[in-house]
Amino acid sequence: MTIASPYLLFALVAVPLAALAYLVLERRRARRAAGWSKRAMEPNIVVRPPRRLRYVPALLFLVALALLLVGFARPERLLGSTTSGGAIVTLVVDTSGSMAATDVGGSRIQAAHALALRFLDQLPSRYRVAVLTFADTVKLKVQPTFDRKQAAAAIPDRITPLGGTEVGDAIDEALAVTVEAVGKGLPGSRYPPGAMLLLSDGAQTDVGTNPGDAAQQSLTQGIPIDTVAFGTQNGVVQQSSTSGGHTTTQTIAVPVDSFTLSRIAQTTNGTFFTGSTTTDLSKVWDHLGRHSARGREGHDVSRVLAAAAFLCMLAGIALSGLWFGRIA
Repeated sequence: MTIASPYLLFALVAVPLAALAYLVLERRRARRAAGWSKRAMEPNIVVRPPRRLRYVPALLFLVALALLLVGFARPERLLGSTTSGGAIVTLVVDTSGSMAATDVGGSRIQAAHALALRFLDQLPSRYRVAVLTFADTVKLKVQPTFDRKQAAAAIPDRITPLGGTEVGDAIDEALAVTVEAVGKGLPGSRYPPGAMLLLSDGAQTDVGTNPGDAAQQSLTQGIPIDTVAFGTQNGVVQQSSTSGGHTTTQTIAVPVDSFTLSRIAQTTNGTFFTGSTTTDLSKVWDHLGRHSARGREGHDVSRVLAAAAFLCMLAGIALSGLWFGRIA
């Protein structure tokens, strides 16, 4: 079992808070009832369930609340193993500040976004896809999945303001994701277990893993990297800074670094493209055609949890109405 959005599990703190609120409400009801009746006459005029059972409806409501909150975190059940379609293509998208340059249509990041969507549309359904983004940090947006809609929704169309570029670290992280999912390949293998498609303007600006070293490691693991360069030598971005209450805007040159991207592709036996001339993307997955690997596929179980929560609420309402003549 895996959780797609584990941070949403913090909402489960609402369960004990709701239980505490219920106990406070019950004590208030008991005090009000005591003022209108005599305790010795209550057995003759009030039909109550056994003391331990009176809390069952509230418990059912709390269970329903917990199930709904866990469902919001999108739990996935890993089912079985597969021996086909195991190959993975990892999309690695640059969101650094230089990708805001408008020397290729709308902007470099918009061009990369459009290309990534077109790539997903063409990628055969038998391959899994993962999505990473990087600027001065690397973020795994989508674990390897067959769900094209989930992958498409994670493709960035905006930059990270003032973000640097960590090409080497991005390659390292993408390599780790691939190897963890399908294992290592053989250097120069005709049918490697996975491939990367790196969309960037190339220039590494932050201290981190050297792109050349990362590419060499990818070659050792048998994972080719296909690269696409976006931009021209005339690209610029506008960077604003505020000092002493005054805002100044600086024009910064951000020429595309095609050399770095082409060397990465060459080192790993991949293919180098330019964003303006990329038409045939099938080269990225052609060499994965006959590969198969064992793996497990995740199935969303949030609907099952929602149905269980609904049944718990219905049971709680029925018991509360039968025993107390009220919903809660």
